[in-house]
Amino acid sequence: MIRGGSRTICDEAKRCLFDAICVVRNMIKNNNVVGGGGATELACSIEVAKEADKIDGVEQYAVRAYADALEEIPMCLAENSGFNPIEYVAILKKKQIND
Repeated sequence: MIRGGSRTICDEAKRCLFDAICVVRNMIKNNNVVGGGGATELACSIEVAKEADKIDGVEQYAVRAYADALEEIPMCLAENSGFNPIEYVAILKKKQIND
């Protein structure tokens, strides 16, 4: 039984509950998980930056810009969470490189 102040609130609660049940169903069917919180994007950024070092010429700047763009996702997540984004991403990057 779902109750709310209006029909719209009840419908939204019903959709949220349905989405949550679907997430559980999908995890049971296929339990592969990708790290969240920008961890995957940061790992990709590190590897793309390493590959940029191997490229000669102007193309290196385009590849490095792509690595920087990937790094923006964890930066935004850190900032939205109330952390100092530059400091937080630097710490995460160091941990990913060392581990």
